[in-house]
Amino acid sequence: MLNILRASFLLVPMALVGCDLLESGKDPAYTDTGDTGAYTNTGPGGGPGNTGGPGGTDDTGAGDDTGTAGGTDDTGTAGGTDDTGTTGGPDTPEWDASGHPCVGNRTDALFFDDADNGFVGCGSTTTGYGLYETSDGGRSWSAVSTEPNRFLEDFRVLHVTRSDDDLLYISGVHTTSDQLVLAADTSSAPYELSEVFNWGGQTWNSFTVGSFARLSDGSAVAESLNGTNIVYRDGEDGAWQDGTDWYRSYTSFGFQVLDMVVHDDGVYGCGSTISQPPMVYLPKRGGGDFGFEPVQLAEGLYEYDGEMWDLDVDDGGVIVGGVNQNTNVGMIYVSGDDPYDSGDWNEIDVGDIVGDSSPTWIRGVCRDGDTLLALGEYSTRADGLALMSEDNGESWSDITDELGSGVPPMHRCLFVDGAIHIAGADGFFASYR
Repeated sequence: MLNILRASFLLVPMALVGCDLLESGKDPAYTDTGDTGAYTNTGPGGGPGNTGGPGGTDDTGAGDDTGTAGGTDDTGTAGGTDDTGTTGGPDTPEWDASGHPCVGNRTDALFFDDADNGFVGCGSTTTGYGLYETSDGGRSWSAVSTEPNRFLEDFRVLHVTRSDDDLLYISGVHTTSDQLVLAADTSSAPYELSEVFNWGGQTWNSFTVGSFARLSDGSAVAESLNGTNIVYRDGEDGAWQDGTDWYRSYTSFGFQVLDMVVHDDGVYGCGSTISQPPMVYLPKRGGGDFGFEPVQLAEGLYEYDGEMWDLDVDDGGVIVGGVNQNTNVGMIYVSGDDPYDSGDWNEIDVGDIVGDSSPTWIRGVCRDGDTLLALGEYSTRADGLALMSEDNGESWSDITDELGSGVPPMHRCLFVDGAIHIAGADGFFASYR
């Protein structure tokens, strides 16, 4: 039986500092700086690179010379660091809110190589075309330069990841060609694009790719955004094969994969549908034919129908997030010592954390050791939701208010080099560092 965790309403103290964010429903304003495709945030005060009111960082990136609220004080007062090197107090990490160019009701793809350099993809929204990059931790973004020129402008980017061959893999669907997965050599601009997987003309190999995973030997997997189809190849030069029937040794109704990640050279997945119990898919032990080992996360008296939309894996374990469709409440699962044992997972009901009976969904999760983050929304009112644990899921804090007021639904998060990056609807982006 699952170890069901009922989180305390007493929230864990958080050393997080709030900041003013874009109001919900407002798209961030951008100024096109020309052929570089760069964007400068000109939205409300308080945002990075912002021309707004007190509390923001000026256009040069320097501290606030007047010492106004929220800025870095040149005199060293109020804990700031002055320009002469005289320290008025230690730097304190805080949330830094800005925006990214993928406006619409969600962010599908987010990937960072380090705290400063990353990518965001526009995928399933009505304006969801293209890939953008940042070199300053998300304070500004520019459309990537590619060869063929402007090819990604017609690509709905749903997933971005980098493999150990140093190539950036971009998945989704190209709206004017048959390309579904591309590899980009980002060692120099313009980024040279190459074909990885394209529309094959048959049911099993003709689908929009929701996520893509590649292992060190070149083996790879691509899963369908909207169905149970999945393809794989054995090695870099292997032909793509139909892997949809991998589940037949476990069930007759099929498993849908909704997200995949690579850890320790193994592919992990999660998924299910609105009419099936939540699932996590683990690397097969002992090798053999293509497939996963499925683990049903809700069983017996606790079984329900619902999807798991996102997962993350590190040496500390696995975190999975989604929704209980029976109760319309967000769910989080954290593995114990043995993720293959369905009884060794902690189940967290989001309603017990927030103390609110409103419908909730968990859309994105990430982890860094014992520190876990789960993002989502109050689904009937389109308000954002951010939850954090610092003890591997034993207790949780609702940190939504730390991000400011009017936070929109949030979908993707990453821990990288001591920073946390978050992206969501309406071009929302925030970092903690």
